[in-house]
Amino acid sequence: MIRPRTTVLSSAVPQEPAAPPAPPWQEAIVPIADALLTLIAAVETQPSAGPAVKAFQAAIRRKGEEASAAGGLEAMDAALRIVADAAQDRSERRKSIIDKAWAGLPGWRPEGHQP
Repeated sequence: MIRPRTTVLSSAVPQEPAAPPAPPWQEAIVPIADALLTLIAAVETQPSAGPAVKAFQAAIRRKGEEASAAGGLEAMDAALRIVADAAQDRSERRKSIIDKAWAGLPGWRPEGHQP
């Protein structure tokens, strides 16, 4: 009597394709998005003009520069989505604040242009 084969060669077992690795900027974008959330929340409570708003816009722009350095336009878009998604009822206003502050950054879309 012949024993049935019980060993399966690894090459005979179908393997699931490995998930693509996460972009390296994903970890770097978390503190940037957290800081943006804080800044945007502060801007939302201020009048629309004045020295405080200009200071907040400068800080928001620096966060855009950091996001760009971490992963380019893809990282910038991810940060924008995180901030906008954090408050669905204020999403468009938040996008507008960020677009205005990030206008002119390399690779950033023109002011008012939504993908």
